[in-house]
Amino acid sequence: MVKVEFPDGTIRESGKNRIKDILRDVGQNENAVLVVVDGCLVTPDLCVKNGTEIKLISVVSGG
Repeated sequence: MVKVEFPDGTIRESGKNRIKDILRDVGQNENAVLVVVDGCLVTPDLCVKNGTEIKLISVVSGG
């Protein structure tokens, strides 16, 4: 399982391994969040190992 920490501190788990699939599994749009693994920003096509903890950061834009 992969642990997913949401911006509000909530933690959920996913059985998926590709970031894109994990985001879909936990109900997040890949264009609405940034994904951090071990302190590094990663892309949705990255595959992670079981036991990995990822952190989601909300994307905020203004104009």
